Amino acid sequence: MLDLRRMMLLCDLADLGTVTAVAERRNITSSAVSQQLRVLEDEAGAILLRKDGRTLGLTRSGQVLVEHVRRVLGAVDEAMSAVAATNDGSSGQLVVGAFNTAVPLLAVPLVQRLSRRMPDMHVQVRQQSNQDARRLVRQGELDVAITCTYDFRGHESLNGLLRQPLLEEPLVLVAPAQLHLKLRTRGLIALADEPWVTGVGDSPLNAAVQLIGESAGFEPKVKHRLVGAQNICDLAATEIASAVVPRYSVPPRLAGLVVEDVAVGSRTLDVLVREGRQRDPKISAVVRELKEIAREIEAAGAGSARLVVAS
Repeated sequence: MLDLRRMMLLCDLADLGTVTAVAERRNITSSAVSQQLRVLEDEAGAILLRKDGRTLGLTRSGQVLVEHVRRVLGAVDEAMSAVAATNDGSSGQLVVGAFNTAVPLLAVPLVQRLSRRMPDMHVQVRQQSNQDARRLVRQGELDVAITCTYDFRGHESLNGLLRQPLLEEPLVLVAPAQLHLKLRTRGLIALADEPWVTGVGDSPLNAAVQLIGESAGFEPKVKHRLVGAQNICDLAATEIASAVVPRYSVPPRLAGLVVEDVAVGSRTLDVLVREGRQRDPKISAVVRELKEIAREIEAAGAGSARLVVAS
């Protein structure tokens, strides 16, 4: 009989890539992880792991077992959801992960509403990157994750997760006020010799700036690289550099720096849950509240000038 806890360690290895990371995740030693995985190989009667340099990878047998373990864990989730559905779903504890700008936009209003409407529901918010949030939902450390997907980047494999869109957020060009007239008359080429502030090298916001330059025929002169759209906005507020940021990260005091009617892309804010947990009343309540908050955000922005976003 295969041991479920050992199989979960194999899934962790598939997600995290190293025994050290699995050990940290499970709060045990690396040697204990390795030992349990060797026992699992004996139980399965197959070679599940192969050395790849200094790391361990999965053999085809290991990959097949991981696929089946995920289905088993999904069945466990469904069982838990079915049991939870026998209660009213108005009490309990949930952990919600959210990326930086989603915290004030969606997570904070969520906590405020649930504290009034469902006072026995205790929501814990953790700030996580999109990639980490997806992994932690799969591993059960997060019940719900608020993530985002950029229109110019492909969708990652959901691998047992259910994604529901909350709202579409346009990206906007923020530029020094003295450049707006040149931009309206000459287009984006007006920024060819101007400095930019954007994200770190592999960030979506940096990718958006590079795509702008490519479409307009120039290479952006990136002077400042920061982590977080709010930090980028704060530096752009000095009017020493242009930037591309999500619309809802722009504070009202900077609205005059947004160059309207310029297509620079968009992103979709999503809520992620494990497929087997979607019928849990507590999960359903959180998703329902997030969708209501998103509708109110969109309605509030409907009366203002909207950007023509790239399709």
